[in-house]
Amino acid sequence: MRVMIRRWLSNVIGLGLAILMAMVSPAIAETDYVDAAEKWFAKITTMKARFTQVGSDGSVAEGELHLRRPHRMKIIYDSDEPLILLTTPVWLHVDRPERKNVTSYPISETPLSLILQEDVKLRGDEYQTRSDLRDGIVSIRIDKKTGNAAGTLTLEFTAEPFELRRWTIKDATDVTTVVTLQNMRYGHKYRNEFFAQPLY
Repeated sequence: MRVMIRRWLSNVIGLGLAILMAMVSPAIAETDYVDAAEKWFAKITTMKARFTQVGSDGSVAEGELHLRRPHRMKIIYDSDEPLILLTTPVWLHVDRPERKNVTSYPISETPLSLILQEDVKLRGDEYQTRSDLRDGIVSIRIDKKTGNAAGTLTLEFTAEPFELRRWTIKDATDVTTVVTLQNMRYGHKYRNEFFAQPLY
């Protein structure tokens, strides 16, 4: 059971990272696409989007993501039993409303800590980040070999306009997840209570 939870968290965390990358939208000429993505992150305030997530075992999940930078993200899965992922400056909360149960993990132990900060940096001592352009598609690959959230995230963008189309997550146990975004919208006004931790 613990292994299944960690795999699920790896997929969700990867999902959070990939959806946030969707906010890099204009065409760019720089050969360093990672640097360009970081610069555009600085201009983003809020985003909401629909997503579809497909696992290597054939499982399919859909839902909605809400983001208010910095620090705040809420991912709501469409499922018979409601499931919500919620972040704060310190915690990643996994909320199961019907069970009135919340499980919390330190946000600093996940890749979300890199992209939910005010100053987004997609490179670091624990990560190996590469990018390239081939046949009109920009790929950004972030590898983490060891520790929490070890694995590979590959982001695929159209070059013109520069926009996220797909990403693939491969965790340390070779479980692969492919995620697609739909209907991305920006500039939504959120009330503080929307991102509040439930008190059961």
